[in-house]
Amino acid sequence: MVSSFHDQLVATRDKKHSKNHPFFELWIQGKLTQEQTALYCTQHYHYVAEYLNWMAYEASQIPQRDVKTYLFENLGDEENPEDRHLDMLTDYVAATGLSRDKVEGSVILSGTDELQNWGWRLVYQKPWQAALAGMFIGLESQFLDICKRIVPALHKHYGHKPGAREIRFFEEHIHADEIHGSKGFAIVEKYCNTPDLQALALKTVEEATVRRWRYMNSIYWYALHGKEDDT
Repeated sequence: MVSSFHDQLVATRDKKHSKNHPFFELWIQGKLTQEQTALYCTQHYHYVAEYLNWMAYEASQIPQRDVKTYLFENLGDEENPEDRHLDMLTDYVAATGLSRDKVEGSVILSGTDELQNWGWRLVYQKPWQAALAGMFIGLESQFLDICKRIVPALHKHYGHKPGAREIRFFEEHIHADEIHGSKGFAIVEKYCNTPDLQALALKTVEEATVRRWRYMNSIYWYALHGKEDDT
C-alpha cells in the first residue's frame, strides 16, 4: 500500500526527531541541572529569533493569500506585545537563577549558528513550498512532541507547578503547536502538488531534522562537557 504524502512527511520527520535526543532523555529524567536547561533555552532563543525572520521573509515573498495570512497569524502569536514568546523563554531562564539581561547576548553555539545559516539558505534558495515544508514540518512541528516530554519533568523533577508563569513557554506550546502544526501540514500538502515538489519537500524535511539534531548535539556537549562536539 502506497503511503499518503502526509504520512511520508510524518515518517520523514520522525526518523530523526529531536524528542529522542540524549539531551531531552536526561531532561525528562531530571538529570540535568537548572542551569543546563537554561542553556538550552538561550540557544532556542537564538534559533527562534531567526525562525521568526524566516517567516517574515516568506510572508513578504509568497503571493498566495491563505499562506501569507497563516504566516502573519503565526508571527502575531509569537510577537504578541503583551507576552512575546521570546520573553516567555527569558522568564524561564530567569527562574533558574540566571540573569534575564544576558539571554539575548549569550553565546551562540556552533550548532545554533549552523542552523541559523541553513535556515537563511533555505528561504533564499528553495522554492517556497519546500522551504515551508522544512520550516513547518522539519523544524516547528517537532516542538509539540518535545514539550509533551519536557512539561511533566518540569513538574515532577524541577518543582514547577502546573500553570506556573515561568514554564508557560513549554505548556502553552502544547496547545498552540497542535493548531499551528495542523495548519502547517495542510499548507504543505496543498501546495506541494506535483511529484517533484513532494520529493523536494520530503528531502527538505529530512535536512531540517538533521540540522536540528546537530544543533541539539552542540547543546548537549556544551552543557554536559563544556565543549561543542565530542572531539
